[in-house]
Amino acid sequence: MMPRLVLVVVGSAFCAVALAAEGGSARLSKIEGQVWTRPVGSQEAPAVANSTVPLGTQVRTGADGAAEISFEDGSVLRMQKSSSILLSPSKRQKQKSSVLLFFGRIWNKVSPSGTGETSYEVSTPNAVCGVRGTQFEAQVGDDGSLRMQVTEGKVAVDGGSGDQVASPGQQVEANEQGVEPTESSSGQESYDKWQSEKRERIRTQGESIVKAIKGKIMSKKDKLEALLSRQKELESSRKGAEERARSGERAAIDEIKRMNAELAEIADAMADLGDEASAQIGIVDHFADLANDPRFKMIGRKMIEAEAASLRRIKADLDKMVADGTDISIEAMDKMMDDMSKGKPTLRDDKGSAGKDLFGDDPMDMH
Repeated sequence: MMPRLVLVVVGSAFCAVALAAEGGSARLSKIEGQVWTRPVGSQEAPAVANSTVPLGTQVRTGADGAAEISFEDGSVLRMQKSSSILLSPSKRQKQKSSVLLFFGRIWNKVSPSGTGETSYEVSTPNAVCGVRGTQFEAQVGDDGSLRMQVTEGKVAVDGGSGDQVASPGQQVEANEQGVEPTESSSGQESYDKWQSEKRERIRTQGESIVKAIKGKIMSKKDKLEALLSRQKELESSRKGAEERARSGERAAIDEIKRMNAELAEIADAMADLGDEASAQIGIVDHFADLANDPRFKMIGRKMIEAEAASLRRIKADLDKMVADGTDISIEAMDKMMDDMSKGKPTLRDDKGSAGKDLFGDDPMDMH
């Protein structure tokens, strides 16, 4: 089996960048040739240098285009020609950036995380790369295959069955079958030749590739449904614990702390699953675009177009689940802290330190 990269790469593996948990943005620091942006709810338009790139924005380069995106933490992403990415719109409790790379080639320079936790990820449909401070290039072929090459630091690639860790001079490849073992990147074929091989692969094997990717998407849908159900159970249990805490039961305060921590973890897990599913649906959309071009002569064209249309409908359901799941826990925690700050009746210990009892010294430190 081949393992997973969090940028979200809409291809066969998937990588992410570090933006603030409650929002944030990046800056389009350089552009060359044809570059377009499409913010949430807007039409695609020519990019403007030094403009802000809000979360949820898609950036695309043409055949002669290139772009550089600078993040608030100092990380930099450089897009090469014929590439497409999306800055993840998902809310997160922990500080982490997530970018979806649908296809093409990007170079990443990641600022070290001060906490020691992964703050920059590249997510592809079949792999997630966790990065703490490094330089690497991610390439996604037209068939969704990933080739990730490290020039500095280390990148852990997890496909769900354990990590593959790449060091400088090494690479990891992945496709819909999984992630391959780490190998040397020296002497590898050029990007253009590699991409040409992947383009022919999707032309001739598109039906089987789409079936495998759809299976992964439906698996993520099941996981999202299970997480959303667990989240609702916790919300219900927490209400009962709040009542007991107000009655003076101190053990209930510890229960609420544990439930808040689990709710935060669930919200972030749902955000990650949503990004991965979006990356996978995005690559199938790319397949359909290729199939619509009669010059490409895609084998199984009608099946691929039909599956792409079906997955677009499924994406609407997935997006709603992720939005509900990431909002529920965040809003509930914020409301409780807001009530405390306004002096409304809430949980108190003998010294009246309700916020400290519930959330520790730092209200947002859930662990």
